[in-house]
Amino acid sequence: MLGLTVRDLRDAAGITQTALAKAINVSNSTISRLESAEVPPEERHVEAVIKHLGLGRPVADELRVLLSRATEPEWFQRQYSDVTPKYLRRLLGLESMAIQLTTYDVRLVAGLLQTPEYSSCVIRTGLHVSEWDGEEMTGRVALRRERQERVFGQAEPPRCVFLMDESVLLRRVGPDEVMRGQMQHLLYIARSNPYITIRFVLLDRMIAGNEASMAGGMAHLQFGHGGLPDLVYVEGYGKADYYKAPETSPEERRKPWPTKEDDFERHLQLLLRISGEACASPTESVRMLEEAVARFS
Repeated sequence: MLGLTVRDLRDAAGITQTALAKAINVSNSTISRLESAEVPPEERHVEAVIKHLGLGRPVADELRVLLSRATEPEWFQRQYSDVTPKYLRRLLGLESMAIQLTTYDVRLVAGLLQTPEYSSCVIRTGLHVSEWDGEEMTGRVALRRERQERVFGQAEPPRCVFLMDESVLLRRVGPDEVMRGQMQHLLYIARSNPYITIRFVLLDRMIAGNEASMAGGMAHLQFGHGGLPDLVYVEGYGKADYYKAPETSPEERRKPWPTKEDDFERHLQLLLRISGEACASPTESVRMLEEAVARFS
């Protein structure tokens, strides 16, 4: 939000990034990174922008408040810093701010929907047996539970669509009681939560067997008008990539032909194709969950 505000103020003043950078004696890339929020902002740069643009007290104070918020620790850094993967931190800081969230998970139940018992079994596979009752195990499970609460415990939680591969209904991560509890949890949510839609990507659909199955998971975060740019999160093994919606000029938006596709659009289109071509309906997905509960009973 700080970066977007700086950009809007600069545009309103009719100043280019290059001109602003030269005026406050920094590189053009410094202004670009400030506006795109690629790196934590520095107070001296923000104060230099305020001074050069001649911003009045209310606007200047707003920028300083945004600067303070941008540099304060995220919720997970205070208690769970040691057990939070670096590649996941940006997603954790943003997902509770979204107004709409669409995720695709290939191998496991989505983290936001996992029961503590299911999470524990998943987390154990990445730890040595001697660590199963240690602080790291406890911290990771607690992190996942607080993450869920921060997204779903809001007065107005985001509208969520969870697309999961059908294989998560079959892949065992723990004993029958753990699997049954997880399937019952998903079934309860699918039947009763008006903010959440659960759909399964069918194993016999070709798109799920091609490019979509190569991804470890994807998420599309939408923040609404006046908020942050839309974001696509793509997870691999021990890493993740973040692609934001490209910024286009009014002239570009008025063009009748499409602009060159970028990574954001490519992954967003893949999510849309999965939803449109490969998924069971919400009603059919409930039936599949009922069968899964019976299978583990």
